[in-house]
Amino acid sequence: MNGVSPYFSGMTGVGVQIGMSKIDHSFDSSAVRDTGYGWRAVVPATSANLGCAFDCGGLALKLYLKALFVPGEGEQLALEYKGVTPDRFPTDDSNLILHALRFAAAELDVPPPAGKVFVESEIPISVGLGSSAAAVIAGLLLGARYSGKDAPAEDILRWAEKIEGHIDNAAAAYHGGLVLALSNNVEKVHSLKTDFPESIRLVVVSPSVTVPTHEARQVLPKAYERADVLHTLQRTALLAATCFSGYFDLFPELFHDKLHQPYRQKLVPGIERCLKYRREGLLGVAISGSGSSVIAFVTKHDEQIAEDLQELFNLEGVQTEARSTSADNHGAWVTREPVEANRT
Repeated sequence: MNGVSPYFSGMTGVGVQIGMSKIDHSFDSSAVRDTGYGWRAVVPATSANLGCAFDCGGLALKLYLKALFVPGEGEQLALEYKGVTPDRFPTDDSNLILHALRFAAAELDVPPPAGKVFVESEIPISVGLGSSAAAVIAGLLLGARYSGKDAPAEDILRWAEKIEGHIDNAAAAYHGGLVLALSNNVEKVHSLKTDFPESIRLVVVSPSVTVPTHEARQVLPKAYERADVLHTLQRTALLAATCFSGYFDLFPELFHDKLHQPYRQKLVPGIERCLKYRREGLLGVAISGSGSSVIAFVTKHDEQIAEDLQELFNLEGVQTEARSTSADNHGAWVTREPVEANRT
């Protein structure tokens, strides 16, 4: 699902990785409040749903949010932002990084954090690239480190779901790679990751039009025909099988969904044209999250494919920005680092 402005345990198998600690423990955790040091969290963007994997699959991208938390005296927690779509990034207490930082501190039973958070981001907001999930994961990791306590992956992801609600984005942002996750009607979050090949380029075309997640939810039907569910379920199963077996045998029909894309494609002129687009070297096109971006999986001609997708939006009078990147297979991490005097 897409963002609003702002680890894991399981079975091993072919192409599957078990999660590991995201926090540098190579020093005394009580030193977190030392003068002249802060904590930096780096979290990738994500593209969720991937066509058929509605509300259960996400892929991390090499676009990043970086948040540096510098602890300070007093009770105030301030924020400074530098990055894309600054007009959509709140710097008050509604900011998800600040909220998640405070949330983790409260869950880990330490005093509310004070200081300043410096944020740099390459992730555009409210266009389906997981900006809110990245903000939440960053805040939770910073809050856990501020507390000086360990926060298991299960806790981080469950907290993320409580705050932001999109486990597909949050799990992919945390773990990196391609992640399938389960959180509905279970006591704990289950997620499984596999690395996604860098040889498959990811072309992301983001319209100037935004699609808030709650609006994208409202257009979905309350019930579905059995044939439509079966159509999508078959493709989800095959997508998981080919990727987690290491084959990555992707093709356009694999991304054809009947649960959310037929309804959401009408929210932004041009998306419907993009989903029907075909060309040599194109493995498939899907709405990224709930929109407004589309993501194309490409083996060649990525520049031409990006231009073609932009032109399809342009035919509808919609301006766009294109990015060509690849999957991030490392996920989020947080490190301690010295801070310049003028940032304290």
